[in-house]
Amino acid sequence: MRQKVAIILLTYNTLSKMKEKFINLMIKSILNQDYPHLMLIIVDNGSHDKTPAYLSELLNNATLEHYIIKLSKNYGYAGGNNAGALYAVHRGADFLFFMNDDIILLDGNLISVLVNRLMEDESLGAVQPLIINREGSVNCGFRCGFSSMPNMSDDGRGIFFVSGAALLTRIKVFLEVGMFDPDFFLYHDDVDYSWRLWLSGYYIECVKDVRAYHWGSATLGAENPKFYYYMLRNAVWSIAKNSSMGMLIPRQILLSLEALISFVLHHALIKRDPRLVKADILGLLNGIKGISVGIAKRALVQRNRRVSEKYINRLMDALIDLDLLLPKTLRRILLGERE
Repeated sequence: MRQKVAIILLTYNTLSKMKEKFINLMIKSILNQDYPHLMLIIVDNGSHDKTPAYLSELLNNATLEHYIIKLSKNYGYAGGNNAGALYAVHRGADFLFFMNDDIILLDGNLISVLVNRLMEDESLGAVQPLIINREGSVNCGFRCGFSSMPNMSDDGRGIFFVSGAALLTRIKVFLEVGMFDPDFFLYHDDVDYSWRLWLSGYYIECVKDVRAYHWGSATLGAENPKFYYYMLRNAVWSIAKNSSMGMLIPRQILLSLEALISFVLHHALIKRDPRLVKADILGLLNGIKGISVGIAKRALVQRNRRVSEKYINRLMDALIDLDLLLPKTLRRILLGERE
């Protein structure tokens, strides 16, 4: 018997953001998937436009099993996707494919290939396809520094987390490690989820054989202060949950230094954008101030730990931290590097 896959499509004012043409292509790419046991669960995160009605009309004659869940307000990436996942449990799904509303599946066998890869190895916790970004860059997962700050990989080697924009995982594993953290709201939730997968003895992978197109920054837009705020705040909480006691304080100190050098100073001196500077500082300070949010979940995460901190440290990349502590502009001055 083939396993049932639920595509969780999270929408928020998608009609206003992405317009009809993109939505039509997105839904068509889902309907064109060749995987036979597929359902679509659309979770609308309290849209203020006519997104749910438009999608309902678009899917009116579709033979694909589909459902539209309308949430009363915006619960963010984590809360919205968790709601869809729980509904998928109710509908008997075995796998969850989380998909942003600015993604188009470029290959008709994308779901099939990802599912087959997961079924080949019980230790594989989550996979993503090769993601082609709007500006032409290639996302094959992300490497992480010791502070959990990410750097996108184009070859999939040494990656620590897979992108939440297009992510397949087993529903059993998703529930086992604790789903997405609803307190995060936006950003760093995929880092946190992958980190917990590693701690529980699983690993992650980018499957290069299939591709998805990602518009990127569809909800907030590029260089939005909220991005930096949530990323830094949630990084503090993620460290508080997932680090061993011996690495908790060193990671927090490292994150703080990187935030001050590569975010605050960069946004103040290079970007000269006080909005971004304020977001950086508030994100870091509110993360530290509210660190009890992460600490409260720490016991459960650490109880599920199956690997040592030494193992986790080997998965992380100190070169990312070095780049954040000595950014290019500073290295050029200190080391005489050229453009």
